[in-house]
Amino acid sequence: MTEQCDTSPVRIALDAMGSDNAPDTDVAGAVRASLKTDIEIILVGDEALLQEKLDGYPKKGNISIRHAPQVIGMHEQPVLAVRKKRQSSLHVAMRLVKEGEAHGVVSAGNTGAVMVASRTVLGSIHGVARAALSQTFPTMQGEVVLLDMGANVDCTARQLCEFAEMGVAYSHYALGVEEPRVGLLNIGEEGGKGGAVMREVYHTLSATNHINFVGNVEPRALFEGKADVVVCDGFIGNLFLKTSEAAASFMGKMLREYFESSSMSKIGAVLARKALGQMRDRVDPNEKPGAPLLGINGTVMCQHGSCSARGIENAIYGTRVAIENNLNEHIYNNIMKLRQAEAGAESSDAGVQDHTESEVAHKAAQ
Repeated sequence: MTEQCDTSPVRIALDAMGSDNAPDTDVAGAVRASLKTDIEIILVGDEALLQEKLDGYPKKGNISIRHAPQVIGMHEQPVLAVRKKRQSSLHVAMRLVKEGEAHGVVSAGNTGAVMVASRTVLGSIHGVARAALSQTFPTMQGEVVLLDMGANVDCTARQLCEFAEMGVAYSHYALGVEEPRVGLLNIGEEGGKGGAVMREVYHTLSATNHINFVGNVEPRALFEGKADVVVCDGFIGNLFLKTSEAAASFMGKMLREYFESSSMSKIGAVLARKALGQMRDRVDPNEKPGAPLLGINGTVMCQHGSCSARGIENAIYGTRVAIENNLNEHIYNNIMKLRQAEAGAESSDAGVQDHTESEVAHKAAQ
């Protein structure tokens, strides 16, 4: 794993040119986090511009600046941009972690570029075939971690099982869930549902004693809180995310329309203001600890490009929690448990096959 820097407290590199409203939003979020904690934050980007923005705050906590002359835009092709812009704010932030000057990276920039830069500069945790982008969703019983959210469109059964191991580690050590329940996002709850890959994942996780596997879950069961970690490939996960966001936006517009339809409805809106505000905060991605890219040999936290300063602030807090709880070490340990379980299953299958072949040979001899 990437060598952690020895300095204390936690030091986080922020891609300060990443968000849609960079660097204003990014600097504001960094200042808020630095004033409330002892986190050391390194703003990475145009030094002159960042210093100008930082000087606008009378108090700014423990913040430094690292110059990076290039920026990767939201609509740039990730692989090409990471390859050509090695002095971008994102690339430089990743190198700070690689070289031990920072413990983790936060970026609200081009998500595809974040994933490519993470793999290119930091690499994967030993034993992890592919990193997975995760997202926390509110449920009726708390929160659920869903992965993958788009880093891997096509996945093998083994990779999906790895996602389960990584999700369990994040849910337990970063979110504080004691014994995370793992579900497989599918079109039905029965074990035989889905394609060959999904059926194989169901079989493997069902036979793995160290994972609290609750079986297949449908989207409705996910929101009902039937699982704490839900696994799927990146195509399904990204489609689920965008559908959920669209549905939430539609419901919000309908509520506003109905509340503004009459005088009585407007009075009702005033009376329900507090409850509506609480509901909004619960589904607001800015109130979440970011979207961690799990499986990378270094802590990497993504945030929406349209996030607010509060979103950057919470992503910094989420990164700190992952670092202080040694999340990557626990992911590695979980992956090793999976490999041991796979080896045991293969040994068992081989024993059954040998026994069957012995019986066949015995009957043939008779």
